[in-house]
Amino acid sequence: MKVPYLNTVNKVSAYDVVKKNITPETINKFKVTATVDYDDKNYKIVGKGKGFTLTIQFNDKEADIDLDLSLFLKPFKANIVGKIEHMLKKIV
Repeated sequence: MKVPYLNTVNKVSAYDVVKKNITPETINKFKVTATVDYDDKNYKIVGKGKGFTLTIQFNDKEADIDLDLSLFLKPFKANIVGKIEHMLKKIV
């Protein structure tokens, strides 16, 4: 999935805004335990938890989102992707 930047002007500002807003505490609001790794050099955020890996790669004009789910979570993919997309569109 791709999310174009509407509130930011480039990958640096989009990455900074998302980095401030997507924290382990934010993820806990979804009742999920996860670790979040920030790759400042490559403008990439990777969140990993039981049964999923979320990767957000920031490019020049948009963020590419990749969500890998376990077999158990796949039936909920549309709902999960919708919430992630909604949250990112509000901040980038």
